[in-house]
Amino acid sequence: MRFLVDPAHVRLDAAGWLFLVIICVLLPLGALRQHRRLTAESDQPTRTRIYASAIATHAAFLLMVWWVVRDQNLQLLPAYRPALAHLAIGLGALALGLLPVLERFRLHDPVAGERVRLIAPRTPREFGFFYLLSMTAGIAEELTYRGLLFTLLAALLRSWWLAAIVAAAAFGIVHLFQGWKSAGIAGLMGLREHIVVGLTGSIFVAIVVHTLHDAVAGTVIGMRARREEAAALAIS
Repeated sequence: MRFLVDPAHVRLDAAGWLFLVIICVLLPLGALRQHRRLTAESDQPTRTRIYASAIATHAAFLLMVWWVVRDQNLQLLPAYRPALAHLAIGLGALALGLLPVLERFRLHDPVAGERVRLIAPRTPREFGFFYLLSMTAGIAEELTYRGLLFTLLAALLRSWWLAAIVAAAAFGIVHLFQGWKSAGIAGLMGLREHIVVGLTGSIFVAIVVHTLHDAVAGTVIGMRARREEAAALAIS
């Protein structure tokens, strides 16, 4: 597995430590509180509000990454040359990640199902907003978790796999909005992206895989939810 940046050339200064605390401690704690609040409350936020909040979070991620990368003079996006092997790796990772969308592999968890249906788009406007969200997630979350967080953890832990597992766990926990089981799957998807980056030596393939994964999964789940709601209305 290849590193984006040689850990020996990475120094952990105040900016790097602050980034680690925010991503590995503060955000997971905030996600846990949000999960408990949503479980206790009956009034759920609207989809457009959820999308807007997530896009704002992604913008904050990019700002933090830019700040630390500039401070430490890191190169997370070296020149990339596409290869057929990378295409195969990307397609394989995408297919593997989309298995839970298929009916036979669906996650039978009432909390997860409710949260996923809440997020999934219904109207053309929501679909457009959701695809924008998929793009910002693919770029910002890959640069944050598979890029900078992994690079700093690798410098701290001196282990590719340990850094990837810790970063994937942090990524999974911030998805607690969708329930514990879905957060676990998100963590596995995060580890999938780390493997993609490790095999290709670039973050670009992972960005495309992540973006397409979210867009395809959101489309399938949204259309499924819309059909179910239409059928329920027809029966009533």
